[in-house]
Amino acid sequence: MDTFKLQSYTKADLALLYSPHSETATAIQNLYRWMRRNEALMSELQSVGYNKFRHSFLKQEVGIIVKYLGEP
Repeated sequence: MDTFKLQSYTKADLALLYSPHSETATAIQNLYRWMRRNEALMSELQSVGYNKFRHSFLKQEVGIIVKYLGEP
């Protein structure tokens, strides 16, 4: 199994890492749901300038997500 690499990911790619057996849209919805339910995660993302309309997560944002949700 490959080890997780901390880097920028498209939102779809990161979501599929967390939900590999789901359809892309479902995986994205699940990831967003987990993120929204974690207030500390969302607060830290906002503090680094997270833009929910961007199509990718920056490396720093991926690091924060992994900090709260664990490695995919």
